[in-house]
Amino acid sequence: MKKYFNDLGVPKHRIRLLLGHVDGSMHDSLFPSRENIIKTLHDIRDNPLIEKGDSIIVYFSGHGSHYFCSNYFYEIAGGSAHLGSVEAICPADRDELDREGNPISDISDRELNTIISLIRDTKGDNITLILDCCHSGSATRGMSLLASPGHLRDLPPVSNRRESVLHSADTSLQKYWPGAPSVLAENWSPDMTSHVVLAACREFEFAREVRRDDGNVAGIFTDALVTALRSGVSEMSTYVDFCNTLRIAMAPFQTPAVAGRKKDSLLWYRQV
Repeated sequence: MKKYFNDLGVPKHRIRLLLGHVDGSMHDSLFPSRENIIKTLHDIRDNPLIEKGDSIIVYFSGHGSHYFCSNYFYEIAGGSAHLGSVEAICPADRDELDREGNPISDISDRELNTIISLIRDTKGDNITLILDCCHSGSATRGMSLLASPGHLRDLPPVSNRRESVLHSADTSLQKYWPGAPSVLAENWSPDMTSHVVLAACREFEFAREVRRDDGNVAGIFTDALVTALRSGVSEMSTYVDFCNTLRIAMAPFQTPAVAGRKKDSLLWYRQV
């Protein structure tokens, strides 16, 4: 993705990259730790170089996980808060111990959605979220599909502590934005007016990886995404149109999804 945007001529200072390496240090400011991912997202909101209405793209490639709502909310007569699940993206330092000796949690969809809503309030709603991981919502010629469990972008939840992922989210949000909406509210619902999300697969599917001829491994979704963009997307293509193009390229292995109030907007919110 970075090379694609570089080739488009996007200035380097407009791209912020967090990249994990096998021998990378968790204390490196560019390491995709939970703290660095959260800080980078909040920095978008506070960056004076980003003007209201600018097109903002947030891309995550890695593992995803999920947590059952019944672990957080008790079942009550007539209630529904205990139903369903909380989806999450996995930072590179998940399950390591923080400064207080507690396991570092994943980043829940509730936390991510709330942060993007806060960005929208300052920078506008021209925001695209791209998630190449499991629980985010054809093998190309010259590639082999890696379909074994070790090559699925899915990880089990971090620890069994019932308060882990949502309480960590609430604490982090209040740290960066006192008064932010609580993700622990039983009537919480996602704000889909703030962005459009392109997800690697549907909830009941797994995001898979492919190995290219050069030996490099990439998400099948990211590979299809970049291939489609480089092949020349029509200037009149909407997010829905683009997702349909990806579905054809990725069938039958997984089905990408698109959601958001502005999903019928032109890709990257172009104006005509």
